[in-house]
Amino acid sequence: MNKLCFLLISVALSFPIFASPTEKADELCSCLKKAQVSQNQKDKSKCLTLKEKHVKALKKNSTDHETYLTNLQQCERELVGVPSVKADLTVDEKIKEVCNCFETSEKSSRMKCFKLQSDYGQTIADSTEKQRFNLTSGSCDK
Repeated sequence: MNKLCFLLISVALSFPIFASPTEKADELCSCLKKAQVSQNQKDKSKCLTLKEKHVKALKKNSTDHETYLTNLQQCERELVGVPSVKADLTVDEKIKEVCNCFETSEKSSRMKCFKLQSDYGQTIADSTEKQRFNLTSGSCDK
């Protein structure tokens, strides 16, 4: 009887439905990385199925679902090569980050710089500073 209880508990704890939102996001991130490398449609389909399973288990619009999406967005940023947003930077440092991205990126990969610019813009609450950021960082893309 003890062995059966132990086996059932072991199976229940290893079942992904009980995993935290962060663990679920990491699981999907690993799947997406594998699919990106393989470029196999079967691998991509597995990731889509996995995401649907996670969303269902986390209950859409819940706190866990929001945590999952936040972690997943970071993974997606890494997959496309978009640098992480550093929230503690000053406006001038954010401008410098965006301009450096535009200066060092090839023309074909500038979308990541536009994404970085957008993400940094969203972190600036003061409307005057946000306008200065948009004007200055917008002039970097030349």
